[in-house]
Amino acid sequence: MHVLFNRLFYITLFLGFFLPTNSSFFLPLPGVQLSLNEFAFVLLPVINLLCFSENMVKVNNTRLKVNIVLLVVVVVFTEVVIKNLVYGQSFGDAFKTIRIGIPLISSLILIVQGIRADIRIAWKTLLVAISASVIISLLSLVVNLPIYQDLDNGANILEERRGRLVNSNSHFGLIGMYLLIQDSNKWYSRGKLVKITAILSVFALILGFNRTFLALLFLETIYLMRVKFSLKKIRKIATYGILVLLIFFGAYLNSQTMRDQIDKRIFSIVLGDESIAENTIEGNRDVIYSAVEKKLKSGYYVLGLPYKTPIFTWPPRWSTDVERDIRITDTSALTILLRYGIIPLILTLLIIRQLYRFSNNLFFKTILILYLMASLNIDVILRQNSILFLAFIFFITKAHIHEQNSIHSKDRY
Repeated sequence: MHVLFNRLFYITLFLGFFLPTNSSFFLPLPGVQLSLNEFAFVLLPVINLLCFSENMVKVNNTRLKVNIVLLVVVVVFTEVVIKNLVYGQSFGDAFKTIRIGIPLISSLILIVQGIRADIRIAWKTLLVAISASVIISLLSLVVNLPIYQDLDNGANILEERRGRLVNSNSHFGLIGMYLLIQDSNKWYSRGKLVKITAILSVFALILGFNRTFLALLFLETIYLMRVKFSLKKIRKIATYGILVLLIFFGAYLNSQTMRDQIDKRIFSIVLGDESIAENTIEGNRDVIYSAVEKKLKSGYYVLGLPYKTPIFTWPPRWSTDVERDIRITDTSALTILLRYGIIPLILTLLIIRQLYRFSNNLFFKTILILYLMASLNIDVILRQNSILFLAFIFFITKAHIHEQNSIHSKDRY
């Protein structure tokens, strides 16, 4: 029976993350529509409870588990009970608010449970899903695929991004770069699948032309060059650097839309038209920051906003555009604070601190710091696939393979 649930876990993991976008293929459930990605986040902890393998990874730290459980309880109790009493918030709106943080909540619950299925197969399944998603994204640049419709506003995401590669797993590119340069002797970085996924994810990150992640990818590469410096590492970086440049200039020379993106997002910094801070952090954020400041002064940081109250209203940008009420921000900490309140934010920061301190692995600590830096401008901690990637890095770096190929938790706290 455990074998069946193990396989269900792998299948759910693949189906939840093999599509390029998280807003494709909604599943109509009674009273709600969950995307395939959201459905996977909800199901994974449930199926995981019924899994069993000799190669499971457990995290035996009571304080960490207590804080995670406390975070989930506080969020649910505040949304369902407290906000109903204070703001008259309905159960439906409470569910919508909790739904915003499903990726973070699901990933933290998995950390409490540990991965009860075979961590080796789960890791390979995640790699296959990410590779498939990038390949589909690349195909979408030349083939019109019906996978980019955003049901929230009826827009075609690919058209709105104006030639940028659309992929919800592209943030794995920071992990991919690490695996290409570092830890080549570890069990989780061996084999062609790891190399293929790493290269594809780096390409996806670059062709997405996200200025924040491009800056972080550059910083990561410089940092990894200094860690255990060797000629072999220099050769690796040079080889992958040439591949990146070929993709970069190939896109620049053969696509006008990508040329516009590169000119705007890369060369504007190189030529001195904009500073890195202006290009990655400050651009078009005045509306958000002024609205957030007003909400904080109004005291909404205590419990968080009721769902019907947006964090800010985005003004029309074109003649055909309309005002849009936005209930999230591009900064993870601000979204947590204004949607769930000060206590969940403190607990989240405490959990992140505990994860950092309890890990003795450079891989996990490097990716955690990079994602935290990214979270200042992109909500990678609360709402995106990257938080699950971070949980998986925590698990695989805590797994130790013995001679008999069994895996156990390397550090039992």
